Amino acid sequence: MNMNTPRFLLAVVCLTAGLADRVAYADATASSTRAVAAPQWDGGHRHDGGFRQVLDQLDLTPEQQTQVQAIMGQAKSQLQTLHGAMSTDQLALAAASPNDPNYPALLATAKANAAALIQFESDLKTQVYAILTPAQVARIPAIVAEERAAQEARSLAWRSKVAPRT
Repeated sequence: MNMNTPRFLLAVVCLTAGLADRVAYADATASSTRAVAAPQWDGGHRHDGGFRQVLDQLDLTPEQQTQVQAIMGQAKSQLQTLHGAMSTDQLALAAASPNDPNYPALLATAKANAAALIQFESDLKTQVYAILTPAQVARIPAIVAEERAAQEARSLAWRSKVAPRT
C-alpha cells in the first residue's frame, strides 16, 4: 500500500484508535486495587486497548498501577487533541477530491498528525516500560502472541458463522 494514500492514513487511525481507550485505563483502575477493566463495546467493535490488556496480565504492583495512572492521566488531553485532529483530517480528506489544489496540504497535515500520534504513543509506551520489571517486560511478547492467537480464533469462528452456505 502506498503510504501517501488516504487508505494508509485510515489504517494508521484504526491501528492507533485503541490508545484512546488506554487513557480510560487510568480511570478504570482508580477505584480498583488491580488494573482490570472490562472491554468497551461501541457499535459491535471492541475498543479494549491492547496495551492495557497486556498491562492487566502483568500483575502490576500498586505502585506501578499508580505510576501508569499518572502517565496516562498526564497524556489524556494530548491524546484527545491528537485523536480529534486525526478525525478532522479524515473528514477533510474524505470530502476533498485528489484534484483539489488544497488536497496536498490536507494530506500533509494528516500525515503530520498521524506521525505525531505515533510518536506520542511510542513515548507513552517507553514511559510505561520504564516502570516495569525485567521479568514483566520478558512476559510481554508471549502475552501479545496469545492475544493475537485468540483474536485470530475469534475471527475464524465468526467467519465460519457468517460464511455463505451453498
